[in-house]
Order: sequence, then C-alpha cells, then structure tokens
Amino acid sequence: MAHITILGAGVAGLSSGWLLKQAGIGFTILEKQNVAGGLARSFEWHGFSCDFAAHRLFTSDENVLKQLLNLVPMGRQVRRSRIYLRGHWMRDPLDVVELAQKLGMNERLSILWSYAFRSRRLEEVNFENFVLSRYGSKLYEYFFKPYTEKLFGIPGQEISISWARQKVRLASPFDHIRENTKTKFQYFYYPVRGGYGAIVDRLYDEIKENVILGSAVMGFKLNGDRVQSVEYRMGDQAYELESQAVISTLPLPISTRMLGHPVQFKFKKVEAVYLLVNKPQVSDYHWTYFIDSDIAINRLVEFKNMSPVDKPAEVTVLCAEVTQDLDDPTGKVMDDLHRVGLVNREDVLDTHLIREEFAYPVYTRDFDEQLKEAGKVLSSATNLHVLGRAAEFQHREVDDLFDAASILIRKISAEIQVTARPVPAEVSMAEETRAENVYAVILTYNHYEDTRECLSSLLASNNHDFQVLVVDNGSTDGTPDKVRQEFPSVQVIENNENLGVPAGFNVGFRHALQNGAGYILMLNNDTILKPDMLNILLDQARSDPQAGILMPRVLYHGSETEVWSSGGRYRRFPPAILMTEGRKKQLETSVRLIEYAPSCGLLIHRRAFERAGLFDPGYFFFYDDWDFSERVRAHGLNIWYMNDAVLWHKVSRTTQGPRSSLFWYTMGASMARYYRRHGRPVWLSSAAHIGYFIFREFVWKRNVQFWPDYRRGLLEGMRRPLGSIPSY
Repeated sequence: MAHITILGAGVAGLSSGWLLKQAGIGFTILEKQNVAGGLARSFEWHGFSCDFAAHRLFTSDENVLKQLLNLVPMGRQVRRSRIYLRGHWMRDPLDVVELAQKLGMNERLSILWSYAFRSRRLEEVNFENFVLSRYGSKLYEYFFKPYTEKLFGIPGQEISISWARQKVRLASPFDHIRENTKTKFQYFYYPVRGGYGAIVDRLYDEIKENVILGSAVMGFKLNGDRVQSVEYRMGDQAYELESQAVISTLPLPISTRMLGHPVQFKFKKVEAVYLLVNKPQVSDYHWTYFIDSDIAINRLVEFKNMSPVDKPAEVTVLCAEVTQDLDDPTGKVMDDLHRVGLVNREDVLDTHLIREEFAYPVYTRDFDEQLKEAGKVLSSATNLHVLGRAAEFQHREVDDLFDAASILIRKISAEIQVTARPVPAEVSMAEETRAENVYAVILTYNHYEDTRECLSSLLASNNHDFQVLVVDNGSTDGTPDKVRQEFPSVQVIENNENLGVPAGFNVGFRHALQNGAGYILMLNNDTILKPDMLNILLDQARSDPQAGILMPRVLYHGSETEVWSSGGRYRRFPPAILMTEGRKKQLETSVRLIEYAPSCGLLIHRRAFERAGLFDPGYFFFYDDWDFSERVRAHGLNIWYMNDAVLWHKVSRTTQGPRSSLFWYTMGASMARYYRRHGRPVWLSSAAHIGYFIFREFVWKRNVQFWPDYRRGLLEGMRRPLGSIPSY
C-alpha cells in the first residue's frame, strides 16, 4: 500500500493528511512539537480561546469555503479594522481622503506635492522604489516605510519587490466598486468556539492516529532522484520511515539542507504579548494596526470581537504582535497602549508572552534569486513536495493552504498510481446524527386572542410530534398565564420586558437547541397554519443535506389567494429587497431556492444556527430576517420556498404599522445596520437603496411627518457598534 510522509502538523500538514485520508491513501505526519496546529493553534487562557497573533478566514473559492465551514461552525464577520498613524485613528485600508482630512495643512501639501512630482521612472527593484513611483516620497515616509521596516527589521530598499506587489494597498474613493480581494476583503469567517485553532483541532481529531508528536526529523535517505525514507528521532531513539512521497511543510532552508544543498533565507521572529484587561471591551475593532515605528505593536487583536461566545463578560484579552527586538516587549506594549489611550497599566490583570522564531519569511531584495536556487535544489528529489507559508516562502492563509493541499494530493495520487478513492472537489463531513426533534417557538407581546388562534392551528396540525414553546416579550395583558391555563402542554418563558423581536426569539431558540432540537418552527403569534404545512416543510428539509431555512407561502389573513410573501429577493434597480417573487417564470415553480425568507413563519434546521449563529439582537424588528438569510446563504446553506405549504399572516399587529413613529425609527436604524453588515458593496448599495427609499416614502408618498423619526433611526443605526453574532 502507498505511504506518504508529511513533515509538520501545522495547517498545511494536517490538511494534506485529512485529504489523504479521504482519498484512502496511507500516511504519517511527523511533528517535532508535542502539540499540533503550528502557528494556527489556539490555547485557553483565563477563559478565552487565544490565537497566536491575528488570524481570519477569507476566500473567494466557494468549494474551499464549504469544506472549511463543514469542518467547523464559523461566524461571518464584517471586517472592522483601523489604523493608528501619527496620533490619529483612521480606517483600514488607509483612505487617502481621510488621511488628508486628519493631517495638518503642511503635511497635506507635502503629500500632494510629492505625489504630483513623483518619479515614475524609478526602476522597480525593491519595495521602496515600487512605492515611491506610485505614491511619492511623503506617503512612503508617513505610511509605507515605518510599518514595513518595523515588520521585517530591514530598510525599505532591501525589501523585495515581490512583497510590494503582494501587500501595498491604499483605499481610494473608488474602492467601493471593487470586489473583495485578499488585500481588500469586507468580511471574513471565524470559528464560533475554540478560537482559530478550532480548524486545526478538528483536522487533528480526524487523523490523530496518523500523527506522531514529539518526533524530530533529522534528514532524508536518498536513492538517486528520490527520497527513499525519512529519518527522525523520538528522545534518544532513531527511526526510519520509508515513503513513496514526502510532503514537507518545514521552513524552506531546512528542506534544502536535508537535500545537501542549504539555501539561506531569513525569518523574522514574532513575540505575541497577551494582556488580560479589567474591562468588558477595549474597542469594537477586530484588528488595529500601528504604523509609527516608535510604537512596538504591529497589530492588535481583541479575541472577544472575533467571537463573544462563552467569553467572560467583565474582562477581555488583547494580543499585540511585536517584531522589534526588545528587552521587555510586554512592558513596551503596555506603555504604547497607555500612550494611545486604550489601556492603563493598572487595568492589566495578567500578561503572557509567546515567541515564534519562524513566524514571518523576510522578503529580502535577493529573495527571487534565492527562491529560484531553492527550486533547483528541491527539483533534485522528484517525490519531495513542499507546502506551506514557511515551506514555500509564500504568504499563504488557511484557505490558500487547504486549496493547495487539495491540488497536491490529486497530483500525488496520480504519481504513485494507487487504487484510491478520488479526492472530491467538495468534501462534506458527516454532521452529528440527531433524533428529529421539532420545537415550535412562538414569540408573543400582548394580543392574546391572536396567540390563542395561532396555538390552536398549530396543535391541530397533521404532525403532532413536536414541542411548543411560547416566549413572552413582556406582555401586559396576561398572555403568559392565559396560555398556561388554556394550553397546559405548552411551555412558557417570560422575558419580563420587550427585548425586541430577534432577541426575544433567541431566548426560545437557545432553550430549544440546548434541549436537542433538530428543527425549530419559528412563528409570529399573528399567524395561522394550514394543517399540512409542517409536514411539507419537513419533507423538503429531509431531502436536502444543505437545507438551512424552509419557508411556506404566506397569505394575507382571511384570503385564499392574496400573497403577502413568496420569498424575498434583491432588486438592483430601483434598489430594494422585495417581499414577493414577481417574476412569472419563478412563480410557476412550486419548490424553489430563494434569497430571503421573512420570519413570520419558518422551519429552520439546527445546522443553520450552528453555522450562522442566532438572530442579531442589534435589530429591534425589521431586517433581522434579511440579515439571518444573508448569513445562512453565506455559510453554504439553502433557503427553500414551498408553495404548497400555507401560512396566513395578520401583518403588523404588534408593530402598529406605518402610521407610528416607532415603525419609522426602527426602519431607519435597521436599514443602516443591515447595510453596514451586508452592503454589496456597503456604501454604494446602502446609498442607492436608502436614497430610493427616502424618495419613495417621503417625497412620492409624502410621509414627511415621519421623516424626523426615520432620520433619527438612520443616524443611530450608523453609530451603534455592530458587535458579534450570538451563538446558543
């Protein structure tokens, strides 16, 4: 049987091993450390899952994204990062317009002058010339030079042009019309629990019987142009492992040295300084970048902002990444954070320091020539493959490595000519097998007669195999006691105040999920079910392993034909999210995939909550369901519309409809929040949609008396911190 040896149990090595297992190919991973995960690992400290420095997952490859989301439940985050430059806080990527507004007049003029008269004929042989020819000397001096030289510890003229081409970026007024890229991504994914290391932990758990920890690779035994075996040690004992192919994820100089022709590369050590801070939260940002060279911190991450799930409420943990050579990096970090007004020394309850010697490859000016030389050395062993950031001397993220591992395993499978299961383009891991446990969760706020009619129709359903939970949002008409008296089989949870629609429903969702619910039937109390509705939705859910949400045809109360919603869709012009599908061809299809599902009555599979999180409690009502739909689809799950499943809706019984100030205030706040999270792209789409909405409602329909309420909500929605999506 074929056997592959993998050197290193970081992301690249574990991904390769996991994919080899799917392909039915034997393998062994040798890892020098006593833990797996490499630089992508996480550790527990004071109740926080802490990563080594800052990590995030962004990919435009849908196959890779689906595979990784199937591995680990992750939340989709809209990127929030900022820059500290010359005493000012600014957006990231740096916006040249904002930079001009923040700097003094002399600095502005010098930037404009140096930009206008920059030399465009500089030979692009290094990082410095690359930036000077594009942005001028002052932007280089203020922005590009200090951060990059701090990162690598060498002057800009000694840094490779390759690094400049990968990383140099500025935001322009036209960036809002660009697509997401590796350098300008608007959102990213992050595990709900366990930190970024949850990804490598899951990979390791799947293949740990093939991983030998504490095994130090000593060298290769060569036979002509092939690696015949790998020599390694465990303690004082030497071993030899014969291999048909070897995948090395070790730093590139180590691989070339073991082939007898060492090629010298430089690596930069990183010291990660962790601070336990006696504050619930230091900032609302995922990352903060410090440009100035007199500040030791390269970037700062606050783990609670990446995922707040299961984190202590009263304290927070920061991680500062430091590449400068300092005698006391922890003390310097605390001084710097005090200086910029984020953390006082007396707020720091504990500290921790981790050093990694091979954290960043240093892109020296002769990098390209060294890489060519290393390539020649590696090509001397035809069955040796290198994969990984340090192994290839490329700045790769987890998604890049996983994709590259998939390609490599297919190549190795063909080379060794084994009879093996093909590595699928899209590998899905089996979800936990759960009993089909259905919970119906109904949110109430006064209007008991509506609740009574809803419960009666639910309990008259053709399917009786479900539990019913009523969550009361602070009713003043005695709804909870009346439900208990008239429907003794129904469980009631009282919130004692009106938390808003999404937060109120979340109380019920958490209870149901923690008690093993496989499906949740989400119902407004002003709805009435057709007896076969639940069964029709369940049948479709069972037939699709990627089903997330299932929606019935929603009719106006008292009508057999008038549709309130048949599934929402985004209309580009004039921009709006429509409540019904108006295209004739689509309406002829009784079962179809949709973009948005309004939440008056939905069947939601457990996997939707596990991957996308609960509803966002930052909404009061309006747009919370559009937000949830966006996140469910972003996690690769389907939203189905079932025309034969019927629900009647009394519409806006609780919200008082469009003649109330609350309606318009909430509409403004919700629209702003939604577009901050999900704008496509954020400022262009939000401006177009909100502008059209204002014209339609306040000019064309003349609802001018409610303009102050809408405007107040819009401004509040723009200012209020987004926060993270809650999990159960």
